[in-house]
Amino acid sequence: MPVADAPITNAFDRPATRWSSGHRGVDIASSLGTPLIAPDDGVIAFSGTVAGKSVVSIAHDDGLTSTFEPATSEMEVGEHVGRSRRFGFIAEGLSDHCLDICVHWGVMDASGEYLDPSLLVLPRSVALKPV
Repeated sequence: MPVADAPITNAFDRPATRWSSGHRGVDIASSLGTPLIAPDDGVIAFSGTVAGKSVVSIAHDDGLTSTFEPATSEMEVGEHVGRSRRFGFIAEGLSDHCLDICVHWGVMDASGEYLDPSLLVLPRSVALKPV
């Protein structure tokens, strides 16, 4: 998880179409200054402001991209970040998404399709069914 010991407070809600409304990620409980932890190896792909919101993105080695908002990082674009390593912090006041009580984590694959981040980190069970 990008935030240690924190629950998901708002689940992924895939939009019916790419341009429809929906929740293209999960919200994780956090507060200002909370450290952000890289969910997997990658490089800092973006760190800055988008539409008045503070955003950090990581391009992962497996082709996925994680985006965090509101977030800030002292790392440079192109700098490598290892799995489970701190790459940034929850930023102050540069988001209208969570009102300072969460961080939004979105994941996109190489084709631009949004994925449910919780499926990448939460435990799953596998069961065999008789034929």
